[in-house]
Amino acid sequence: MRDYYDRMPSRLLKTVLRVPGIGRHLAPAWFDEARLIVQRPAFARVLDGRPLRGRVLNAGCGEGLYAGFIEAFDGVRSIVNMDVHEPRVARRRGDDRHHDQQGSLDALPFAAGVFDAVVCTEVLEHVPRDGDAVAELARVIKPGGTLLMSVPTPPAPFDRAHVREGYTLAELSAPLEKAGIEVVASERCLHGVMRASFVAWQWQQRIAGRNLFPRALLRAAAHVDRATRLGRPWDLIVVAVRRPALLSAG
Repeated sequence: MRDYYDRMPSRLLKTVLRVPGIGRHLAPAWFDEARLIVQRPAFARVLDGRPLRGRVLNAGCGEGLYAGFIEAFDGVRSIVNMDVHEPRVARRRGDDRHHDQQGSLDALPFAAGVFDAVVCTEVLEHVPRDGDAVAELARVIKPGGTLLMSVPTPPAPFDRAHVREGYTLAELSAPLEKAGIEVVASERCLHGVMRASFVAWQWQQRIAGRNLFPRALLRAAAHVDRATRLGRPWDLIVVAVRRPALLSAG
């Protein structure tokens, strides 16, 4: 954060940013924080009384954006945070249920049927071999276990980190069904206000060469989007269940 302050052109603005309670809100925004404001209630809606429980895999955990959401379920006994780069979620959370594991989504380092639930949010669109990744997710879920997944859905704003634009419900359901996972509920979120905010957030970084988007502004946009849900959604959430018959047929 010090480097950010030092780059600001106005000394007055630097002083304002350092005022307790103000600097935190005017500091550069992390877009995923706004994403979570919208997604978290959408996750609750789509789960609709199907709580996460037992041993949970947070597949493609990144910085641990969804760790708090998983922690909130009392029935969760253990949370394995896995990412292609060594994750550092467990050491940052004050919850001893967390464990970190490095691994790839298309070659999971776990035995078959060891997780009661898998959370895989905003990950599949990054994986070139997405069919292999879906098969691996299915492999490690217990019969009757739950998969909570979110992906972009077309038309989605361009993101250079993605290998594909996203998935329609049919395009996502097909590989899941093939792997023996049945989609039982779906929900869409991140509508027009968040779409415009993401485009603006990307634009200012390209033009300015750094992130100057105020945190308070992006958080406010997220709350407006969550309340209004106006415009076309660009995020798809599904809940799916592992079919025991297909798992045993192997």
